[in-house]
Parts: sequence; structure tokens; C-alpha cells
Amino acid sequence: MRAGSIGWLAVAGGTLAAALGAFLLWEGASLSVGTARRMGPGWFPVALGWLMLGLGGLLVLNGLTGRDPPPEEGDEPPLPFSALWVAAGIAAFALLVERAGLVPATFAMVALASLAAPRPRPFAVAALALGVAGLAWAVFRLGLGLPLPAFALAP
Repeated sequence: MRAGSIGWLAVAGGTLAAALGAFLLWEGASLSVGTARRMGPGWFPVALGWLMLGLGGLLVLNGLTGRDPPPEEGDEPPLPFSALWVAAGIAAFALLVERAGLVPATFAMVALASLAAPRPRPFAVAALALGVAGLAWAVFRLGLGLPLPAFALAP
């Protein structure tokens, strides 16, 4: 392997993902996993931990065998506050889901998180937010039967 041929971004990201996966496995080890038919509280953290550990390992291997790709023409660096827009979307969902319902909370989450993009297009953002909100309603309300109202008028 030549010096300088390591993709350090992939190695760092893979190490972080694998470490988070190992942490989830460690924490999930004290919880009951259950069975495929009756999943326990430890099933999701353990499954996610194995997935993150495996994908992180693959990312580290990929970084050790190749370089980081050079930026392409027209690529823009991420906006300085991109992570804050995503966090604001998650916070909006948490605050709105009980007060306004699943559909408005999901719409607000997607709309706010899309502001992390360099140039969000309003029509595309609205279409994506409506689609994700409809999908969330279909999966969680119709498919899983969770008692989440689609729209709520709470004071």
C-alpha cells in the first residue's frame, strides 16, 4: 500500500459508525431480545448495533484500500448550520406529533431538515414532505395500527 493512498474520511466515518454499533451492542446486551414473533426491548438496539458495526467495518476497509474521491465540479461544501436544521426538524416533530398529529409533524420535520441543503427548491421540498408524511401515516397508522392521529387539534 502506497503512502497517502488511504481514504481518511472513510476510515474516520467507519470507525465512528463501528464504535456506535459496538456501544449499541453493549447497551442492548442487558435487554431481552425476544423472538422474531415477540420482539423484546433489546431487539432493535442489538439489530442496529450489528448493522452499524458491519457497515462501519466495511467503510473502514473501503477507506484502507482507496483514497477519498476528489470533489466533483459544482459540488458545494455543506452549509455551516446544516446539522442544526436537521436537529430543528427532529425537535419540531417531537413537539408537534401529539399537538398537531402525525402528518403535520412529519411535514414540518422534512421541511425544516431540507433547509440543510444548499439550495432547497420549494416545490420539491413540499412534494417530498407530503410524500413522507403520507407514507408515515400509511405505515404507522394503517400498517402497524399505532394510535397516532393523522391530525389533532390539541390546545
